[in-house]
Parts: sequence; C-alpha cells; structure tokens
Amino acid sequence: MGRLLSTCLCLAALAAAVSSAAQARPYDQVVASGSLRVAVYADFPPFSSGKGDRVKGLDVDLAAAIAKKLGLAVDYMVLTPGESVDDDLRNAVWKGHYLGGGTADLMLHVPYDHALGERNDNVVLLAPYYQESIAEALDGMQTSGDDLVAAFSEHKVGVELATLADAYLVGSYGGSLRENVAHYPTIQAAVDAMRRHEVAGVMGTLSEVEGALGKSRENIHIKHMITPGLTRTAWPLGMAVKVNSHDLAYKIEPVVDEMIKSGAMAKLFAKYGLTYVPVVRE
Repeated sequence: MGRLLSTCLCLAALAAAVSSAAQARPYDQVVASGSLRVAVYADFPPFSSGKGDRVKGLDVDLAAAIAKKLGLAVDYMVLTPGESVDDDLRNAVWKGHYLGGGTADLMLHVPYDHALGERNDNVVLLAPYYQESIAEALDGMQTSGDDLVAAFSEHKVGVELATLADAYLVGSYGGSLRENVAHYPTIQAAVDAMRRHEVAGVMGTLSEVEGALGKSRENIHIKHMITPGLTRTAWPLGMAVKVNSHDLAYKIEPVVDEMIKSGAMAKLFAKYGLTYVPVVRE
C-alpha cells in the first residue's frame, strides 16, 4: 500500500509539474521562452487539421504569422473540442484538461461574444478576425436555387450531424423539411454526397462549406439562407488568452489589426479558397 501511495503521489507531482510548465503565461514569460503556444482545434478543416508538427490549416498559418511578428517560434496545442466553448476555454486557456497537457498562451477560433466573456471571467477575448455565418451550397444541376426553402422541400439537403444547421432544418418550418435532411459525419462528407447527386444542397458555416467545396465550384451556388427563427446567423470569431495575460493580448491585437488592414488576412483566407468577411464592429 505504501509503495502504491508513493507511486500515486509521484505521478500526481509529475502531472502537476508538467501542467505548471505549460500554463498560460504573461508576455515577458512568453518572450523569455522564445515560443508562443497556440491552441487550435483538432479535425477542423480548413482551419486546422493533423497532429503534432504536421498540423496545418488557416488558423495554423495565422498563429505562425502572429508569432513571427512577435519574434517568436510557435508551438501548437491541438485541442479536442468539448461539449461547449466554455469547456474548450477551460481546457485550453485557464485551467487545462484533467488528463494533463497544460494550457496554451493563445487560443484561436473563439466566438467574440460578450455573454461568453462574461461567463468566462478567467479569460480575455480579443482580436476578432473573421465574421462567420450560416450558408448553403446548392447544386445548380439539380435545383435552380432561386427559392432555397422550396428546393429543400423537394430535394435532399446534407448537414453535419449535431450542428446548428442540422437542428434548424429538422425543427423549422413546422418540421416540414425533416424528411429531406440527410446527416453526415462532416461537412466534407455532405459536399461529397452532393457531388454524387445524393443530395441537392449542403447547409453549414460559410467557411466549412467553401473549404469542403475547394476550387471546383461549377454549377454550385453559395448563398446565405433566410432563417426565420434563428436569433443569430452570423458571429465574429476571435481569440482568447488567460486573464493574467492582458499584456500578451495588447501585443497580439495590433498584429491582427495590421493583417486585416494590409489585406494579409484576406490573402490568407484566399489561400484556402475562402471568402474573407471582416468583422462588423458595433
């Protein structure tokens, strides 16, 4: 029993040491380390995908650009999403996952939302860099695309399972579209099904739909669907740091602002075949 207890205590101490070594840090500590640790989502193309030093995507490139401007190397923390953004902020920014792995200095792809910030007072939201929205792609070979609701009442529409688009199409219009909603594990799978004419359209976030379509978009119409009943069809995406890292936020925000103003951000989105939509600041 004594050996077991001793082993458990040693493991706990080691886990605490590893976690402490990777905690979010103020700017001077980041500079002293020479590297900015950035959290990006796992399996989330076109923004981030892959593991370890093979991770790639738009947010990966954005993190590298920010780190370079600060004169730092970049280290990626690939984050498996939890049940909510609140979980992700806890696991990636201010506390760390209970299985270990520490936290990041900066997290990307965070909704820039006042209510989210109020609920998570251990983090600071900053640098909104893209306005995300709900959109759909329609195959012009199967439907004209002039009346989107009519198209989905006559043809199958593909959605990623358990997403806003899924919930909306299944529950809206008195459930009249429910039978024509086809579920797929990813937006890419839904787009592939549209290419095979298994569905006539795909609904999801604009960035994921465009990313899945790639450059080959002949006869594909991408539109913003009128969605009565949805209180929000567009939202800004930004970043987050731990609340004790305000000084790091102050260094990052001007870098992001300059990328937006110079057109570098739009070029980065174009690299991945995405339409850049700047955030509308209120």
